[in-house]
Amino acid sequence: MKALVFRGVREMEVEDVPIPTISDNEVLVKVDSCAICGTDIRTFNYGHPKIKEARILGHEFSGIVAEIGKNVSGFTIGGKVMVVPGIPCGKCYFCQHGLQNLCDYRKIIGFDFDGGFAEYVKIPSIAVEAGNIKLLPSNLSLKEVALIEPFTAVYNGQNQLDIRIGTTVAIIGAGPIGLMHALQARFRGASKIALFDISEERVGLASGFDVDFVINSKREDIVQKSLELTNGRGFDVVIVSCVSSSAQAQALQIARKGGKVLYFAGLPHGKSVIELDTNLIHYKQLTVFGSNGSGSNQYEDTINFLATGKINLSKLITTELSIKDALKGFELAQTSSALKIVIHP
Repeated sequence: MKALVFRGVREMEVEDVPIPTISDNEVLVKVDSCAICGTDIRTFNYGHPKIKEARILGHEFSGIVAEIGKNVSGFTIGGKVMVVPGIPCGKCYFCQHGLQNLCDYRKIIGFDFDGGFAEYVKIPSIAVEAGNIKLLPSNLSLKEVALIEPFTAVYNGQNQLDIRIGTTVAIIGAGPIGLMHALQARFRGASKIALFDISEERVGLASGFDVDFVINSKREDIVQKSLELTNGRGFDVVIVSCVSSSAQAQALQIARKGGKVLYFAGLPHGKSVIELDTNLIHYKQLTVFGSNGSGSNQYEDTINFLATGKINLSKLITTELSIKDALKGFELAQTSSALKIVIHP
């Protein structure tokens, strides 16, 4: 089969590799769609601490069941599925308290195990046993389903924010994650959503979505504009969805007194210690949250919601490529001219 194999920093090629052989407790999935994630890009450019040998990346994927181990039940050949990449142990303190995404022993498909940038992917027994293979409603397209992983991470983050009818929301970063935040915030009832980005291309792409204000923060002062849009108060909720220390600092400035700030995007290792005006947190009585991924216990919520058709994630897909052109997709994903790029092995 064809697979995109990562061998080291900036060393990745499409290769012919054997189709995985499964055990009696595993499942083989024929991949239909696998989206390129920002984590894949960072791994390609800088490596990843979990990857010590050749690895097939890709953790945002969907497909159909191709083979089922004899000890596995609940699936049929040809069934449409998506696979939750994070595999919780189910036994640690955090798993036992519903925080599977913070599991002390979590393994990840695409990093600890080969992932979805291949024609077939083997789902390891620990993932099968943990319930990480999710059956899909017939009305969801497999390419849309490939985006459920980041959409569920956004869901996990926003569950902390109490966005409701009348809430004003600012999102810094107009990439696909920022747009997913906007889509969910609107559905939760947000009355005013402002999206900020320093890229004119991203501003242009975001203008086609249900956002009240899309602002180039390189051209306009983000603090002044935020006060203008909120009658001088600042936003109820501010979400940072880009890898930017300055955006994290600005978020504290544009949140209203008593507001909430979510740091959804992390910073690069070695560059995550930054200067923040903590007096803003103190005197404005801000609540600052972090958010990291999602748990497999949250996916049925997002799958069932997307099946209603109220949001169509396919709008976020701007490029679709075959596996032989996957490297072109990685290069394109590092520009501002695309949103989600999906590879079809």
